[in-house]
Amino acid sequence: MKLLGIDVSSYQGKPDWKKVSKTVEVAILRVHQKTGIDASFEHNYKGATGNGVLVGVYKYSYAKTVAEAEKEADAVLSVLNGRHLDFPVFYDLEWSEQRKLGKNIISKITKAFLNRISKAGYKTGIYCNVDWYKNVLDTKTLNYDYWLAAYPYNDNGTVQERLKPSAGIGWQYSSKGKVDGISGNVDMNLFYTDYKIDKTNNKSEAIPVTTTKTLWEKCAELMAAQTGYMEKATEAMLDDKTANAGSANYTKYARDVNSWGQPGCQGKPWCAEYQFWIDVLTFGLKKALAHMGGGFYNCEEITKHAKANGTWHKEPKLGALVIFRNGSHIERVTKVTITEIYTNGGNTSRTDKNVVIANGGMVCDKVYSRNCKDIDGYVWIDYETTADAASTATAKKLSKVRKFVGRVIANECLNVRSWAGTDNPKIKKYPVLNRNDLVDVCDTIEDSENEDWYYVRIANKYYGFVCAEYIARQ
Repeated sequence: MKLLGIDVSSYQGKPDWKKVSKTVEVAILRVHQKTGIDASFEHNYKGATGNGVLVGVYKYSYAKTVAEAEKEADAVLSVLNGRHLDFPVFYDLEWSEQRKLGKNIISKITKAFLNRISKAGYKTGIYCNVDWYKNVLDTKTLNYDYWLAAYPYNDNGTVQERLKPSAGIGWQYSSKGKVDGISGNVDMNLFYTDYKIDKTNNKSEAIPVTTTKTLWEKCAELMAAQTGYMEKATEAMLDDKTANAGSANYTKYARDVNSWGQPGCQGKPWCAEYQFWIDVLTFGLKKALAHMGGGFYNCEEITKHAKANGTWHKEPKLGALVIFRNGSHIERVTKVTITEIYTNGGNTSRTDKNVVIANGGMVCDKVYSRNCKDIDGYVWIDYETTADAASTATAKKLSKVRKFVGRVIANECLNVRSWAGTDNPKIKKYPVLNRNDLVDVCDTIEDSENEDWYYVRIANKYYGFVCAEYIARQ
């Protein structure tokens, strides 16, 4: 795996992140200068996260003592203020005055900084060049992820494979790269670890976690962990439960669903997105699509899909999806009694009995009478297996950058699916393509039969999957 990355600071001015995001997958931002916040950090953080670029930060160190290193860490944490990062906080070790201190003191300084960052909940790493890695740092003592710089004297912005370091999770291969959206030169990198899906950093983004628990137990634990999550005012701090709370419908659920190649609908009502997110982490993507259909982001479409597939019922069942008010809201049943159902739902609020909030602001546990007039019906789901036996198909993060323009060569209409495979539902917005239609081919994935499918963008707006056999490079 290779992720194309850049690292930027105020030296790059104010990049146009919409343009940058068309080619760049990762951005490591300078968070702090020698005496204060990097002048472009706020612009860069907002621009990168707002355009789907994975973000980490770095701090160039001027510390000569443990106390100074801890002061640097506190300054970085003050700027971050709990904001979400996808990649680590990297400690940039390259100052010539530090080199004179010797391995032992450098190790103490580095550990002091990184320990303070780690205790605040952030991933940590070290940036340095190959010379520092081999000759200056005690890498056995400093057992961290390394991002290493190595590029030739006559650097021209291209990858020089002969210089690729044999260690490290990332390689800074040039300081003279060119990227659309940035004036002048920019450092170019290749990263070999996607921290969003890496096992050692396994948070909500891992799909799904193998366990011997029943699927219902796993699902119940997931929902319990999400209760109290508040939607955000912006796309900042999406992974924090309560920080940056607002009413703009920004959530980590939409972000993750979008990264799995499905319509994340960020900034839109998210009750169905939340239930789909829970379903994917419980069953895997393919099963979740089978449960909720390709139009899962619309409760009316979920109802239609369930009725067409024989899973629609008027009586509740543990773990069933419950639809309210003619398809205006969805929750999941967590307990059934003779007279009541208990539920867990997103984009709602208030825990008053029988009160349906179809566009609230958080994940809540609710209770309703079984005869509540607002209940349309239930989508039954089978949890009668263990997670080990469930589908383990994972949803990789798919690129949305065009690789080439493709032309439809199918003799008849070509179906556009919600995932790779003919047994998956068609997407609702653009379900078929006609011969000679043009699409942007962004990525390739295999179905369960090991057949190639293209992840395509249609009309520069809609995304779906089509069998690669029926697409020719234009």
